[in-house]
Amino acid sequence: MSVIEFPGPGTPPEDRSDDEIQAQAFRDLEGDVCDLERMGHIARELMMECSAREDGLRPLELATFAVWQLAKMTQEFRESYYKRYDGEKQGAS
Repeated sequence: MSVIEFPGPGTPPEDRSDDEIQAQAFRDLEGDVCDLERMGHIARELMMECSAREDGLRPLELATFAVWQLAKMTQEFRESYYKRYDGEKQGAS
């Protein structure tokens, strides 16, 4: 059986394989993916609550904020994804 040794965390990107860089980039995205899913859930729940009520502006305000925040988070996620994919960014956000 052979053992494959990967360069350590301090290894410069130019000494790492593309597969290794991309694998680490995808692992680093886990927290961002979970945050996006949570924000999507919050936005959905707030919109449902808002559509079921006629008595207050606060639920509409919260729902609007959640949707805008989710849109901002998805845009930042996309930009971060491509930076990691191209090797311009490393580590978790």
